[in-house]
Amino acid sequence: MRNLFWAILAASLLGSCWSQTASSKPIEPTAIGEVYLLDPATQTLKPLPEEHWKAIGKPGWATATGIIQISGDHSSLRVKAGDQIAFVFNVGKPEVVKLYAYIQKNDKRQLPLVKVKSFGGGREILPSIPAEITKYGESSYKLVPNSPLSPGEYAIDMNNGSPSMFTFGVDQ
Repeated sequence: MRNLFWAILAASLLGSCWSQTASSKPIEPTAIGEVYLLDPATQTLKPLPEEHWKAIGKPGWATATGIIQISGDHSSLRVKAGDQIAFVFNVGKPEVVKLYAYIQKNDKRQLPLVKVKSFGGGREILPSIPAEITKYGESSYKLVPNSPLSPGEYAIDMNNGSPSMFTFGVDQ
């Protein structure tokens, strides 16, 4: 009886240690080139909607602006302002991934991305939102904005040549 007690105790201790080790390994995306919202409470991944964009130009006398435009006034994925926001993705070159804020204009979202100056003045790529990208798990990366995001519409650009971005919105 005493040996049975010790055997059950040892098995339960080993089992709990093993399950803690297995659960401490982060869940990673299985798809390459997609972006997921990392839920801080459950550590689960929720896919961001992938929305197609089109490029439009806004001519000006001295400067023309290149704009990325997405149809619809908001993303279907919403988070609350003040929530701890982190995104997980699997991509070959994490340093090219960028986070942008969109401007709502009627029933579209617009991102002024590049300004081209007339008369040989060159072009200027407008900055993205500062974010930290760190290794996450064995083959993925995590993007965390450097400061809390204000209410509005946002997109993550994987810079993979695809005419789409991964979108989300921040509500009050």
